[in-house]
Amino acid sequence: MAETTQLELVTPANIMVQKAAEMVVAPGAEGLFGAMPRHAPLLADLVRGVVEVHENGKITDRFMIDGGLADVSGESVTILTERAENLATADRDALKARAEAATGGEADFLNAVIAALQ
Repeated sequence: MAETTQLELVTPANIMVQKAAEMVVAPGAEGLFGAMPRHAPLLADLVRGVVEVHENGKITDRFMIDGGLADVSGESVTILTERAENLATADRDALKARAEAATGGEADFLNAVIAALQ
């Protein structure tokens, strides 16, 4: 079995995911970066984009985040973000309805989630 790092994706409302992953790819302010087990310590600003979780050499989960902060260590990746949506379970019609009712940054984020589903 491959080595893993512990991923935790956290919003103000809840902990969206806690799981082991071989690699986590996140949208950093300076571009995408991957974090694997035994990664050097890193604090990174995140931008709106997709976080990919890799297991067994494949992407197993995708989450759209609305920027935030990544705290990476040799054993874990913690992502703190204001908003996040699991792209595997996102309902396009429900997102469209939420986006129409939302304003400002929330509406922009929901429209980005809808675009990521295509």
